[in-house]
Amino acid sequence: MGDLNPKIRAAMAIGREICITVPTIFARMMFPAERKLLGNAKWWQKPGLAVQYQIEFRPGWEWQRDWTEFNRSMSNEDGSIKFNGPFPRVNEWVELSKEIGLDYHSMEIKWHDGICYFNTRLTDWKTGPDYARLFAEENRKAGIPFIYYYSSVFDHSPRFDDIQPHPHQTESYIALGAQPLYEEHLLGQYREIMEQCDPDGIWLDWYWPDRSTEISIDFFRENYPDKALAFNFASYFPSSYKRLDFTAGEAHDLTGPYIKLLKSDNKYLPVCCSAWKWSTFYRRFQSHSSEIISPAGRWWSDPTLRNDPDTLLRMSAIVMASGMKHSLGVTSQMDGSVYPDQVKQLQRLGAWYLPRKRLFNESVPLPYRGREPRGIKVDNPKCMKIIACRYEDDILIHLINMEGSTRPVKVTFREGIWNKVRRITTEPSGRELPVERVWKGFRVTVGEELDPVDTILRVR
Repeated sequence: MGDLNPKIRAAMAIGREICITVPTIFARMMFPAERKLLGNAKWWQKPGLAVQYQIEFRPGWEWQRDWTEFNRSMSNEDGSIKFNGPFPRVNEWVELSKEIGLDYHSMEIKWHDGICYFNTRLTDWKTGPDYARLFAEENRKAGIPFIYYYSSVFDHSPRFDDIQPHPHQTESYIALGAQPLYEEHLLGQYREIMEQCDPDGIWLDWYWPDRSTEISIDFFRENYPDKALAFNFASYFPSSYKRLDFTAGEAHDLTGPYIKLLKSDNKYLPVCCSAWKWSTFYRRFQSHSSEIISPAGRWWSDPTLRNDPDTLLRMSAIVMASGMKHSLGVTSQMDGSVYPDQVKQLQRLGAWYLPRKRLFNESVPLPYRGREPRGIKVDNPKCMKIIACRYEDDILIHLINMEGSTRPVKVTFREGIWNKVRRITTEPSGRELPVERVWKGFRVTVGEELDPVDTILRVR
């Protein structure tokens, strides 16, 4: 096995994942996973809201790009880096996180371009200021759990030009097999980051059946077992679930298919689409701690906002009510400030989230087989999606308002399943709703309490 071609070994690993995943999905159709809220749970073990402050976007460049051309544009005649931003305004970022009421947040300190935003002795392909340390200092003042994003699977630094498998495209798996030069660089930078900045965890991009993933997990488990370890894309690899503190996947839209093709620099990329479908799938399939990350804009390389400013709020409500963390990738301008429209979007999200924060942090989804719980029906209108959670000794019914309807909502509960209900209130207001008896059940009508994002009914 050790002598196999790395590509063959990776293909075999993916085949094993498929063999694990398919029967598990069929089993979860009958016996859905059950998430548990632990006593004294840590921040990464609970549902919550986060932001990932991103430095990857540069106007005129797509996510998929020709890296030989890009590196040339970032270099002086002598080959040294010609860094032109972004220049992170970490103090503004942390203040924004405090205003929103985030449960944790992260900062990208090395993306696929390999440019390091921290003090490293292993490369000159870095910024002047140590932005990672500044971010750590601001967070310790604010008391917000913080982690760093680090691209482990791709690194297009000129240092690796001689060993780069695909220098002209983003997907260049530099350490699919043994690659001593990159491995020494990778582990050395991990140690620099952890010793200099002491973050609460690290978020690596991305999980893949390659050597860089394996040595990264071994390194952190051996040297920093008390730090939260997460990988992007790990949610798609069931073998990772017991190896990481939490896994991550992506969802770029509120609805749509599971996967769609998005064109980036004359190439089509498969991207995960529907937050509703992926969240309800993970709720049934996974019992461990996990996260979904979504761009705050339309795409990682497109900072413009969606047409409806409540779309992102609905996505957050769906993800957190399904028992996961929702992280939003926000885009930095070249001066290091977050795009003003995205700041307004996040402020809108925070105003909605803060009164409801405990209702998400301290609840877990009920285990049920379908996308929506049995015995509950929204008679009118039809644009509501339903998620059921356990909160303290009660049940929370989330009515996700997918289209922002303002019409009164009639919710019918069927007897047999819901016959022990004593009273129903709306949260976070605590206002009690009158219960109307109907054939084989009872009904409540939500009028003035209807939320354009998520109406929460507390069933006692």
